[in-house]
Amino acid sequence: METLNANVAQKLGLTNPKNDERPIKVVQFGEGNFLRAFVDWIIQQLNNAGEFNGNVAIVQPLPFGRVKELNDQDRLYTVILEGLKNGKEVQSREVIDSIGAALNVYEDWEGYLALADNPDLQIVISNTTEAGIATSDEDDVDAQPPKSYPAKLTQLLKRRFDKGLPGLLIIPCELIADNGIALRATLVETAKRFGYGEEFINWLVTDNTFVSTLVDRIVPGFPRDNAEALWNELGYVDNNMVKAEPFALWVVAGDQAAQDKVNELLPAKRLGIDLVTCEQVQPYRERKVYLLNGPHTTMAQVARLAGLNTVGEVMNDDIVRSFIEREMHEEIIPVLTLPEEELNAFADAVLERFKNPFVKHSLDSIGLNSVSKFTARLLPNVKRNVEQGRGVPARIALALAGLYAAYAGVAPTPVNVTDADEVKAKFAGKGAKADDVKAILADTDLWGEDLTAIDALADVVAADVAAIAEGRIKELIAALA
Repeated sequence: METLNANVAQKLGLTNPKNDERPIKVVQFGEGNFLRAFVDWIIQQLNNAGEFNGNVAIVQPLPFGRVKELNDQDRLYTVILEGLKNGKEVQSREVIDSIGAALNVYEDWEGYLALADNPDLQIVISNTTEAGIATSDEDDVDAQPPKSYPAKLTQLLKRRFDKGLPGLLIIPCELIADNGIALRATLVETAKRFGYGEEFINWLVTDNTFVSTLVDRIVPGFPRDNAEALWNELGYVDNNMVKAEPFALWVVAGDQAAQDKVNELLPAKRLGIDLVTCEQVQPYRERKVYLLNGPHTTMAQVARLAGLNTVGEVMNDDIVRSFIEREMHEEIIPVLTLPEEELNAFADAVLERFKNPFVKHSLDSIGLNSVSKFTARLLPNVKRNVEQGRGVPARIALALAGLYAAYAGVAPTPVNVTDADEVKAKFAGKGAKADDVKAILADTDLWGEDLTAIDALADVVAADVAAIAEGRIKELIAALA
């Protein structure tokens, strides 16, 4: 069987014969699974619909990466979407032909800088991990390349400035808050360190448009468990294929001018793609953290004690699924700030994603580092419910009790506990007595605050822990389902 390349794709009719004629409009820092199955997939849909007419130049920002493998396949690869959408199973395979170049800056620095000379260039996109938007003491203006991503981008923009070309729309996708603001600050800091002068710094800040983002799509990546079966189905070998769910959300935030520019250059809304432009990412970040990650964390604490192992098993259990749905609609949505209709629609989409029959999402993996996850994903909504006079949210409280029971080892059905040694040590020797439970809840090192100060929470959790220790977890779930 042949490996995917331009000849194979043309023979099978998988690509646009004129794909190489599109100008490069995007420089993309990062060639990992997520960007290729999310951003590049969106650009492919825009090209398919005649709404973009542009290709992407992928830049490998680290010494190791996939650029060679992509070039070996003439920058073609397959995105495999599997999951549920609007109640129907989706199984699609699509060859992405919108990658016009793939460069390793450690092997072709001049070729990388030359991307700045392109008058058709409009957009910079990046996903260089959460640690990527930071300067490095090892950055050097004469290095080819410098170490950090901001230093590499600063030099690309300086070259463009020197050529008298216009600024760009800069869209970071790194998973940090206000990533656009953070990236702009690091670029300014780097420019000053490199001695580039006020004229360039003013151009950097005023002629380029920086936006902040939230991205959401589950991307399992290369399907190792059934790669050969997929190759047989596709009719070619693809060492760069990437699997993802159908759901995709891209929230892009900035002032009105920035929003208008995003919608002009990336008109994904016309295709029904969920690209949301807004002033602030934070409400959407909360929506995702609290309505997707929060219920995930609850499942890990409660459903495992009831003998379930995966998110799919939770969704197939009528009682536990109802428990999770009621947590979302009765304990989370009422205390969030976005319109209720929008939150309900997102909750429905989340539940559909949870039901994805093609993904086996382990509750053990979700349960990693549960203390910090509970603090970030569920605790804020305990406090909001109490502060708003709604009382202690019983289902979230049961999740906290389940966490305690698992970490203290008082549940009849033990579950895996993976966390920092110093966290697990806090629970050593603790039992199901109320005093032990309250001592843990009062530990500010664990939670960042004294949880016994939250009205009635400690009593509710202590009662739940006692019931869990007696083997009554299923009874507790059923009473709240």
